[in-house]
Amino acid sequence: MIKKILQKAIALFICYALAFSPLLQAAQLSLPSGDLIPPEITQPKYIDKVDKGQPHKITVEVTDNVAVKQVMLFYRVIGTERYQRLRMQNKAKTNQYYAIIHANKIKKPGIEYYIQALDSAGNSLLHGYAFSPLSVKTTGDNTIAANTQNTKTSTEDDDDSIFTNKWFWIGLGVLVAGAAAGGGGGGGGGEPTDTGSTVVVSAPLP
Repeated sequence: MIKKILQKAIALFICYALAFSPLLQAAQLSLPSGDLIPPEITQPKYIDKVDKGQPHKITVEVTDNVAVKQVMLFYRVIGTERYQRLRMQNKAKTNQYYAIIHANKIKKPGIEYYIQALDSAGNSLLHGYAFSPLSVKTTGDNTIAANTQNTKTSTEDDDDSIFTNKWFWIGLGVLVAGAAAGGGGGGGGGEPTDTGSTVVVSAPLP
């Protein structure tokens, strides 16, 4: 009698175990992994300018308590809406990740970007945001404008020479008038003779 009861109890236990094993497995799968810490992103050298017609290299350091799965760069031209994706490459045996934006992708007034790091457990972290990205401005146009301004100033200075100075012409007129008067009074020591001619020297308008 006791033997039959034990056999029935064992059979019931086995049936219940088989019935609930899928639920136990699903519960185990739904439990979060032990890694709840997202990666960390630092950018020791942030460059906010790029020369016109040159590529731009972005480098960051990414660390994680377990493993970094991937690091993505999202960038766009300032003033546009859509971001372009670019996977950042890992420098061997370091925590550095880098990406190069080619020159033909960089237009005035510059680019803006943010970075996303993802670890093997699915935790992610952003460096910058889509609504508040980091920016890089293009340079080079200001130098050209400055050179043009300097050239213009030099030309204007050349125009302001001695021949456009009205005081030069006034002084020249006085000398010519004095020479004419001296020539008319020479010979005999008599009264100066009026030659009847008038010397007129015009100065240019200021």
